[in-house]
Amino acid sequence: MTRQERIALRKKRVEERIKRMTESEKEIKTSLIPTSDPSLLPEKLTIEICIHCFNYQKRLNWMLTSILQQKGNIPNIIVNISHCPNNGNPTTESVINLFREKGLSIKETMLTEKEMSNRAIARNKQATETTADYILFSDSDLVYDEYFFEDLQKNIKEKYRDINVVMGADRYSLDDQFCIKMFEEDKRQYPCIIEDVAKLVSTWKVKWKRGKGTAPGFFQLVKVKVLKEKGGGLVTGRAKDHWRRTIADRALRVRLGGRVGIETRNFFHLNHDRLGPDLQR
Repeated sequence: MTRQERIALRKKRVEERIKRMTESEKEIKTSLIPTSDPSLLPEKLTIEICIHCFNYQKRLNWMLTSILQQKGNIPNIIVNISHCPNNGNPTTESVINLFREKGLSIKETMLTEKEMSNRAIARNKQATETTADYILFSDSDLVYDEYFFEDLQKNIKEKYRDINVVMGADRYSLDDQFCIKMFEEDKRQYPCIIEDVAKLVSTWKVKWKRGKGTAPGFFQLVKVKVLKEKGGGLVTGRAKDHWRRTIADRALRVRLGGRVGIETRNFFHLNHDRLGPDLQR
């Protein structure tokens, strides 16, 4: 083969690779270029926060308090909690009842005890049933800054409205030994409201900050329209997951064509032990 023939062959192969680029790959390259008119978006977005709770009821109580205490021009927030009946002390039901009484809009995705170890089943159910503009898959042990959702809505409208892949953000994971001891010695009667919860946890020691680079399962923000069009409304087509092997997190990124890191106000992880899914936390 002559040099000219080799050059022509390489050129042909490059052209073929370009043709094989998926639309999702092209969207990643252009996802940060604004193309739509923000005035076409609703004045208030609807964001559904999807949480899976198993033996994290006290931490869930802190998380729901931080959502209840949101300030500013906040979006319409729906909280969707997947759980099985009569789990934990306090039970998930008792926590939900208190925060519904306080004004939170809470949906329940009920699972069997066998299904509880598989978060992917819950997230698939939550994804197919949502009517929100955006869905935020989240853990059940987070505390959001009091202006978190005002800021998130503003940034979606102004900077992130054309992102059609999974959005990830950094979380501040707090010192695990401090958090474990705090909850072990906590004398509060749960369920309850934690006064100024975001300001309280912002003073605690931070272990690490990360998440934006990989968009893991504790923060996966997705445009629902894109999820339905590209992902068939599902997080994963193979609903296998485990508390330490979150396969569905990666599956969602693959289905939507990748991930993009975004900037948000602070949110904090009430860190815990890693001894097993059955330990009461």
